[in-house]
Amino acid sequence: MNRLSFSRRAFLTGLGAAALAPYLPLLNASGQEALYPKRLLLFFTPHGTIKQMWKPTGTERDFTLSRLLMPLERHKSKICVLSGLNMQDVGVGAPHTKGPPLIWTGSRLLDDGTFTREDGSGGPTYGWNSSASVDQVIAQAIGESTAYRSLEFGVRCGSSFPSNRISYTAARQPLQPATDPWQQFDRLFGMRSETVNEERLQAMKIARAELNTIAPRIASADRLKIDAHLDALDNLQRRLEAHAVLCTGPTLPPAGDPGSLDQTPVVLDAQIELIAASLACDLTRVASLQYTLGENDNQGYPWLGIADGHHNLTHSADSDTASWEKVAQIREWYAEKFALLLDKLDAIPEGEGTLLDNCLVVWASELGIGNTHSFKSTPFVVAGGAAGAIETGRYLEYDELTDHNRLLVSMCRAMGLDDVETFGDTDQGSGPLAGLLR
Repeated sequence: MNRLSFSRRAFLTGLGAAALAPYLPLLNASGQEALYPKRLLLFFTPHGTIKQMWKPTGTERDFTLSRLLMPLERHKSKICVLSGLNMQDVGVGAPHTKGPPLIWTGSRLLDDGTFTREDGSGGPTYGWNSSASVDQVIAQAIGESTAYRSLEFGVRCGSSFPSNRISYTAARQPLQPATDPWQQFDRLFGMRSETVNEERLQAMKIARAELNTIAPRIASADRLKIDAHLDALDNLQRRLEAHAVLCTGPTLPPAGDPGSLDQTPVVLDAQIELIAASLACDLTRVASLQYTLGENDNQGYPWLGIADGHHNLTHSADSDTASWEKVAQIREWYAEKFALLLDKLDAIPEGEGTLLDNCLVVWASELGIGNTHSFKSTPFVVAGGAAGAIETGRYLEYDELTDHNRLLVSMCRAMGLDDVETFGDTDQGSGPLAGLLR
């Protein structure tokens, strides 16, 4: 039997290199494992935006970022701003309830009354969402060879409720984000930080020795595959050595209360550090970061000097300029944190570029405008380019007849799922978003 016909995991395990899994990417059938794989990262903030303060001005490649996006100026060449995308306002549930799961699933809440509250009492007449989210569809395709198929991070994401969950593995199967960065550090790095690099490098030595041993005993055609596997192992070792420091985990501040309002900026920054390290160490290739929830999140922003809750502020009349100025300050802070996330990814070298260049990062909210609950002109920012799948440094403006499902299809295509034509049960068209992919 041709030993190269085994599955990737069985192949490495058969070589005595089981310690490579789940820490390192496994070789594909031809041995052509990409030196730096693509990663997907979703970023969520609630309650829409202020359209006139959010939209850039100018043309596709010669544009000026708006006030609410100005914190992204240093990353302008590595982002695409998508204006005018429309989420279908269909199905049961109030806008803030159905919006968060709708973003990434393109599907409606089930109209079956199956949702009940955590205490077991009767809840609303709707159930959980009706299908998997785009991150989990992609994770199913590319997450086999990493320690974690996906990682979900969050900040004050509330109890188990449809408005509080953005990722689904399947219908009625929401994923709960990890909201305590200190516990998450222990889960991801705490038990392995001292020995993981030694284990990985030793496993690679074993695999390389076994490959060299069997090479003379197989046909010349298959020997080319062995050589390809050896080259791939060399590439993996270079990646490991380049990220060796990160793979011990980031240095977090002293542990605090992750549910405390005052601790919010500390918790968010810590989650950003963990995400960057997790992606760099190839613990996962799919992650999400959910900042609070889509329902009535009425806690203030004391670190910005704002006592009012974001949700209530977004229900202000258009003439209430004082309230909308507070909303603008909150949205600017969101942009600053998104920019910080991009900073961390862009600071990690990978080949001739950075980790950010090999990522597809998408920032979204659960609706477009808060005081009208409109799903039209829902704001999206794409960053990173997915190893060249997307040309960045552009502002793409669409009309409000363009369903955001086209973006979901584009995300699948950018991450290698080339056969995806539609996504979600609200999809009324087919194919990727015009002009986004190369």
